[in-house]
Amino acid sequence: MGILDDVVQGIGKEVSRVQARGQEMMQSFNLQNQIRELEKKKTSKLLEIGRIITDKYVKGEDISEDVLKDKANEVAGYESEMQILQAELDSLKVDTEVPTSKKSEKGAGFNASPGYECPNCHAPAARDKAFCPSCGESMKKATSSAEDDVVDVEPNGN
Repeated sequence: MGILDDVVQGIGKEVSRVQARGQEMMQSFNLQNQIRELEKKKTSKLLEIGRIITDKYVKGEDISEDVLKDKANEVAGYESEMQILQAELDSLKVDTEVPTSKKSEKGAGFNASPGYECPNCHAPAARDKAFCPSCGESMKKATSSAEDDVVDVEPNGN
């Protein structure tokens, strides 16, 4: 019965993982739809602003600046909401092709230092991190070994 229990437990874990991924995908889909709806509202509002400005300057209609400010604030509100939703969507996106180390980097806010790489695996690395995000080797190890190679020369020649 032990093997059967292990199989059932393994299947249960896999089902849970698939369910979690399905929920993640559904949430991602919903966020994308919300962003699209806000984009439509923003576009509609911008068209309305364009029509008001055309009426004001071409047709000579008396349109107050307050009306334009209110419309512009609505556009800014849509943009703000879209940025919030996009940030939430970005935090949800988990690409199955991306290695676990890269997922961890994204979650930890990892940013590689330009021109700096791990001396062990040559992956992009950050100067302020103690360990390589890809291979896990100590980044200090590389600098200490380079320092060991330097020979101290005293000014008197000894």
